[in-house]
Amino acid sequence: MSSNVREWLAKSKKRGMELGLERVHVAHQSLIQEPYEATIIHIAGSNGKGTLCATLAAHLDSLEHSTVMFTSPHLIRIEERIRINGKPIMTQKFDEFLSEIHTVESSLNIELTFFEITFLVSCLCAHRNNIDFFIVETGLGGRYDATRILPADIGVLTSLSLEHRDVLGNTLAEIAAEKAAIARPGKPLIVRQVNDTDAIDAIEDEVSNAGRIELEETKQTALLQWVNVDEDASITQEAFILAQATLQALSIDTNGLDESVEKLNWPGRFQEIPAVWKGSILFDAAHNPSGLEKILPQLQNRIDQHRSWTLVFGCTPQYDLVAFSKPLVELCHQNPPQDIILTKPQFGRHTAVSLDALRGLDWSPSSTIHNREDASESNALMNELCPDFTVVIGSLYLIGEMYDTMGLSDTEYMELFPAKTQRDEA
Repeated sequence: MSSNVREWLAKSKKRGMELGLERVHVAHQSLIQEPYEATIIHIAGSNGKGTLCATLAAHLDSLEHSTVMFTSPHLIRIEERIRINGKPIMTQKFDEFLSEIHTVESSLNIELTFFEITFLVSCLCAHRNNIDFFIVETGLGGRYDATRILPADIGVLTSLSLEHRDVLGNTLAEIAAEKAAIARPGKPLIVRQVNDTDAIDAIEDEVSNAGRIELEETKQTALLQWVNVDEDASITQEAFILAQATLQALSIDTNGLDESVEKLNWPGRFQEIPAVWKGSILFDAAHNPSGLEKILPQLQNRIDQHRSWTLVFGCTPQYDLVAFSKPLVELCHQNPPQDIILTKPQFGRHTAVSLDALRGLDWSPSSTIHNREDASESNALMNELCPDFTVVIGSLYLIGEMYDTMGLSDTEYMELFPAKTQRDEA
């Protein structure tokens, strides 16, 4: 059974991305016919969605609440997308749920996308495990994202930026409207304050007309709560503030939230681990210009603590590669890395940006630039150079491929709450 359903799942990737609610809604209705017992938290936004999901899961775990968390994409193993109390779902259980979804797809004569299938696995996991909270990250946008079918108890919008313009719209207002459409009738929607009048109007319009008829929701105003976050706040700081507002809206104790954040280990998101040589490696999956810019103050602080540093960079296609990479290029001019390793993620949804295009960016002339085809070649060069401090940044696919080639799968670095794991094993 395992090999067959895995083959079916792999083939679903060829269907590409296809936004819409009809397929996944009818499949969900067939799979899950009883109401969820869990409180459902639905998170959208341009940056920091996953970090907010993980922050909420960490604090709820500290309060001894059970959780299922759905995020995407994954670093190494697909099971990472569905975490039960911080740990990836077991392979056998994942395959059992896949089999159920495959059967339903066949009986309904529909074709589900890869994202829809993995999302439905998380739904079955949350529904069958009698958990307290189901924390769900949107895949893209909000209005037509598969995750919108859930009867969420609260929605959250993180920071907004101009991203996925080919799908979501060319203005911040258009993008804001698509994401704010996760608002549920009569339910709270926590939104990070934006400094764009048109975007504010778009969000307020969506909130005042919350509800999707095709999901059998009755139109009603959602309960909008704006939350102020400093413009220069890091993604971690934003997650803390929005998590606090979300938990308070759900009447959950926020005392000790800072301690929950301290114990959180969010793989591939500003995560620093020791290298096999004497040094350390910081990984971060910055996927758009604003996301890249937000981590720079933290990154600068870490670079300042080392004698020298090395950059490893690779990404998938961008709307504007120069604009996307500008914050990183400027950082390299201000603090030239000794070496810059340009590389390509191999297994992303889209073909990676070429090494020639990356090399054509305005890098610091004092840095030595190396071209390496993939993560394996990049890691081999890192082992030769043995840098004091290395920053691996860009596509999450690249981060995952680096983790894989470095043998980090199934290690403590992949646990969401490693501190708790170590306590339990002590």
